[in-house]
Amino acid sequence: MPEDDNVPPPRRERIGPIEGHPVTTHPDLDKLPPHQRALRQAAIKEFKAKKVRKYVERQVSYINTNARVAEGIRFLFDEHGQPPANAPLEDVIEERRRIEHEIRWFEAILIELRDRLVKVREIEDMSLDMLGTDAGDVEVTR
Repeated sequence: MPEDDNVPPPRRERIGPIEGHPVTTHPDLDKLPPHQRALRQAAIKEFKAKKVRKYVERQVSYINTNARVAEGIRFLFDEHGQPPANAPLEDVIEERRRIEHEIRWFEAILIELRDRLVKVREIEDMSLDMLGTDAGDVEVTR
């Protein structure tokens, strides 16, 4: 079907007050009121937090920590709970390094989640201040 050059492209009203290209990650936010900017930032942060949470859940599902730690420690002790007299030192060192690596990995995830929690709380407080309500007055439903 040939296109007619005389027909202007259809024009519709903008849905929101943000100027600029909607696909870009840097729209012009100067025309938004402060409370809408805060709500927009809160929505973006919540989306990113959910994305990280899903990633962490997926990673944790790959690691059954209790079973792996129990299995790793089991070879260090005999049936009476005493260390064997001829335990290979290389195996003990390897197991210690593996457990230390997992601990550092979990600590890194914990630090990231705490940082995101602080940011989300700041956004929540700013949004509630703009709305003039207290955090205890807002009922959260899930």
